[in-house]
Amino acid sequence: MVKTKEKDFVEIDYVGKIKDNNKIFDLTDKEVAKKEGLYNSHTKYGSKIICIGENQILKIIDGFLVDKEIGENYLLDIKAGEAFGKKDPSLIKIISADILKKQKINPVPGLQINASGLLGTIRSVNGGRISVDFNHPLSGKNLIYDIKINRIVENDEEKLKSLVENMLGLSKQEYSLEIKESKAQIKIKPIIPSKAKDEVKNKAKNLIPGLEVTFN
Repeated sequence: MVKTKEKDFVEIDYVGKIKDNNKIFDLTDKEVAKKEGLYNSHTKYGSKIICIGENQILKIIDGFLVDKEIGENYLLDIKAGEAFGKKDPSLIKIISADILKKQKINPVPGLQINASGLLGTIRSVNGGRISVDFNHPLSGKNLIYDIKINRIVENDEEKLKSLVENMLGLSKQEYSLEIKESKAQIKIKPIIPSKAKDEVKNKAKNLIPGLEVTFN
C-alpha cells in the first residue's frame, strides 16, 4: 500500500464546493465543468501536480494530503476559519462612484473591481456611494473539497514543470524546458524577475536532488 508523504510531488483532481449551497467554485475536470454549466474558455483545466508541504494549494488541504493512499477519493470538510478566513467588516468600504467612472467602470452589484491595487466585489450602489467588499470572495464560507490522489510523480521533468507553473504562474505555452544529463534549461517568453527565477532554482535544488537548473 503506497501512501503519500511530505515533499512528494502528487497529481490530484478535485472539486471545491461552498457547503451551504453546494455551489462549485473550483474544479479540475473540463467535462464536469461543461456538464455543470461552469466551463470557461480562459480557465486552465486538467489534473494538478503539486509538491506536498510547499503551500501550492490551500494550507489545510496541503496538510491533509500527507499519509494518504494513492488512487483514493477523499472528502474534506473545511471550516471558514481554516479556508479563506472569516469576513472582516473593516474590509467593506464605501467609495465614490466618480472613482469608477474615471476608470470607465459601470458599477453594478456583484461586479469585481480593482481599486488601488485591491480586488473587491461591489455589494450595493446607492447614488454616488458604492459599497465594496475587499474580503476574499470565499471568506466566511464553509467549504467541501472532493479530492482524488491519482499518483505520486516520479519524473523530474514533470516535477520541474510543476514548480515553474506553480511558482511563476506560467501556462505551458509561456515556457519550454529541456533536460539532458541531469541539467535542465528553461526558456521563458514573458519577462520574469531574476529573483523569482532564483527562487525556482533553489526550490528545485532542494526538491529535485541532482538536477541543475538554468534559465535562458
